Amino acid sequence: MARTAFPLHRNRSFTLGAHWSWRVDVLDLKGTEMRLLTAFEPSKQNFLAWLSYKRGDSYVVLARLEFHGTHPGLHAHAVCNSDLEDITAGVVKPFGTRRLPEATKTHRRVKYEMTEATALSTAFKFFNVQGAEGEML
Repeated sequence: MARTAFPLHRNRSFTLGAHWSWRVDVLDLKGTEMRLLTAFEPSKQNFLAWLSYKRGDSYVVLARLEFHGTHPGLHAHAVCNSDLEDITAGVVKPFGTRRLPEATKTHRRVKYEMTEATALSTAFKFFNVQGAEGEML
């Protein structure tokens, strides 16, 4: 994964290992650049879909949709009840991030059933992305 694919700050980015299938969609929301990283790693039952937007020379991670084989349950991480300008830029887990549902609460999706098609479908549906085409790397 190229360091420029999912930048966090001008000299910091997020990268994935060689076993991950991934894709970054560069989106435009009313003139604001956004990036949606969708990735999965079947052998460890991991999935992630992260949405960020560009603010100055950094990116703000708005929300993360994830599944980890070590603790079942599709869940999201997001900063709730905050103005966008107050969310820390350049980091994966900004201050005030909450997990929904909480780890001890009931999860509706507890089975890992990710393929390239289901990973993209899950990410696009959750973040309401329409019209994106292509394949994962």
